[in-house]
Amino acid sequence: MNIVVCIKQVPYPDTPASAYSIDPAAKKISLPPETPLVISPFDENAVETAIQLKKQTGGNVTVICLATNSEKEAIRDLRHTLAMGADEAILLNDPAFDGGDSHATAHALAAAIKKIESYDIILCGRQAADWDAGQVSLGVAEILGIPAAMPAIKVESKENCVHVNRIIDGGYETLEMPCPSLVAISNDEGNVPRIAPLPGVMKASKKKIPIWSAEEIGVDADRIGAAGARTVIEELTIPEFGGDCEFIDGEDLADAAAKLADRLREEKII
Repeated sequence: MNIVVCIKQVPYPDTPASAYSIDPAAKKISLPPETPLVISPFDENAVETAIQLKKQTGGNVTVICLATNSEKEAIRDLRHTLAMGADEAILLNDPAFDGGDSHATAHALAAAIKKIESYDIILCGRQAADWDAGQVSLGVAEILGIPAAMPAIKVESKENCVHVNRIIDGGYETLEMPCPSLVAISNDEGNVPRIAPLPGVMKASKKKIPIWSAEEIGVDADRIGAAGARTVIEELTIPEFGGDCEFIDGEDLADAAAKLADRLREEKII
């Protein structure tokens, strides 16, 4: 089974909110230069799921990352997926990709996957840890004209198809999907990313990672980057949180509880 995994770099998720700043004129978020970029956590779950599938069925795992201004860090993270057990890695890097939204990103990734040609399943994270939109994966499937399912916690290969456990309210449902299909992976105890073994790290450090430009993947210039973006940011601000705190006193705990209940009824909360 030939598996393609799409990953994204995001700012380190534990970066404190105080480190973020907003450029209201440019409508962009700024972070200190020392803030590291890492693989989005759900994407790493997708890489782990791909490696488990390869172990089950054989085949090949190719990881793709689109990064416009962090080539060195992107290659580092792609090498990490190789150390985990992926077979190939590809970086999409071109100024033409700058300023893209979910729609433009999906077109670039779909074009790169078309260039790969042979694939049975595409795995993505259910959503990125920065914007949390969850739109790119379904966009890729729509452009490629293949079925998609999200969010999933397990994927198993069956004869000429895959069985996918997709999360629903109160549990999950099992879907049978043809190949090729796309599945957006959530986190689960069964796909916790493995620690890359030292031999894998050594081997990955020597692996050549090709860098594909927009021209090389044959995508129309008006479908990628700022030209292909379909969303417009009207305003970008840091949310302000506030509230009033009212203390309820009483002669004892029972009296205070009764007064609290009366107050909640007044506000029609209970």
